[in-house]
Parts: sequence; C-alpha cells; structure tokens
Amino acid sequence: MPYMKMTCRAGRTKEVAKYYTYWQQPKGRKRQPKRNKTSERQRKINDRHLEKKLTRILNANFDKDSWYLTFSYHKELRPDGDGLKKHRKKLLDDLRKIYKAEGKPFKYVETAEVGNRGGTHIHMVVNSIDIRKIKDLWKYGWVGAKPLDDSGQYRKLAGYFIKYSQKTKGTDGQIQKKAYNCSRNLIRPKPTTKKMKGNKFSREIKVPEGWYLDKDSLREGFTEDGYEFLYYTLIKEGG
Repeated sequence: MPYMKMTCRAGRTKEVAKYYTYWQQPKGRKRQPKRNKTSERQRKINDRHLEKKLTRILNANFDKDSWYLTFSYHKELRPDGDGLKKHRKKLLDDLRKIYKAEGKPFKYVETAEVGNRGGTHIHMVVNSIDIRKIKDLWKYGWVGAKPLDDSGQYRKLAGYFIKYSQKTKGTDGQIQKKAYNCSRNLIRPKPTTKKMKGNKFSREIKVPEGWYLDKDSLREGFTEDGYEFLYYTLIKEGG
C-alpha cells in the first residue's frame, strides 16, 4: 500500500489528491529534503488551507441563484472596530428577519475588509433572495450585488475572502479573529482518505463521463515535508 488517496465531494465538485507519506511510498524511493518553513511560508500554507476549506463550504452550499454582496461605507460614515462589529451584528439580525418572512433559511459566509487607508467593507455570500429587500437595509453607504456564476466552483471567491481577512488582520487584528464567519446551517464537507494498493500512483487523470477537469486546480510536486503529490478538482457538468 504505497500511497494515499484523498477525495472530497462538495456540491458539483470532487477534489482528488494522491500523495506519499513516510509510511506509504514506493520501496527504495526517498523523499525530497524538507523545506525550511519561514513565517511567511507558513502563513501562505495556512492561507491555502483556509482557502481550500472555504471553497468546499461555498461549493456545497451556494449556486447560481446565490448572491455575492459587498456592503460599503461612505468615507464620513466609516466606523471604528467596535462600531463595525455592531453594524455586522445588526446587519445579520436584519437579514435573518427578511429570510424568515420569506419562509427561507438564511445561509451566509461573511468577512470584513478594512484597508490601511480606512476603506471599510463587509463581504458576504448569501442564498437566494429578492435582492431589492436587502439593499434597503444598509444606511451607511452602498451595496454591491453580483449573482454567483453557474460553474459550481467558487475557489477564486474563497481566495478573495481570505485576502480580505488578511488585509483586515494587518490593519486591526482585533476586528476579526477568524478569517471568515458563517451560519451554523451550512454543509461542511469532510474529505475521506484511503490507503491505495499498487507500486506507485498513476499521474493519469481519468475524467468520468459528465464531468470535466478544472485545469486551474491542477497542482503537482512535493509537499513541504518532501513527499510527491498530485492534486486536482473535477466538476460535474450542468447547473
């Protein structure tokens, strides 16, 4: 059993990773030397893990009927850290009321963005709703609203959220402890790992009928610990 295989289904996507470990690798093969993990390298590793976890959550819970919202502030109405926390809480409470009145569950993922020059935004992904009812809630500036695309793969959006949170952390680490916040009613996909038989893993990517390869997801090389890996995501066709 010389290698491991990880799979994770999230909405219309399926992640696949094949990799070796100390205990699972072809006989006679030595791992590459470990890389020295600087603080910057470790931060990037952590951000990739956060992005991957958030991608799974977005893919599993949202679709083309969902909305990506940005609540922005007029310059003269920008709050301090405590004020932003109060505004976020009030906004979420008001949104819950709107969804409840519509007879719908309220599903969301949100993060704050505070730049070093004071620009302040609340970014949020929510499930389907009449967007006109949401725009009337925000009294501090303007609301940007974009429907999600029909790809079912929201990795890039997850990446934006992680970048926004890092920007906020660099400006004021007390504003937001987590990279993002989300409602408790979301599906949180869990990867499964299996020991595989065979001399070594195949680098051939087999795409089942009705699926296609997300070429931008393809990564291969060596882990920080020096073990070879192959990673990619498949997407099911159709909306």
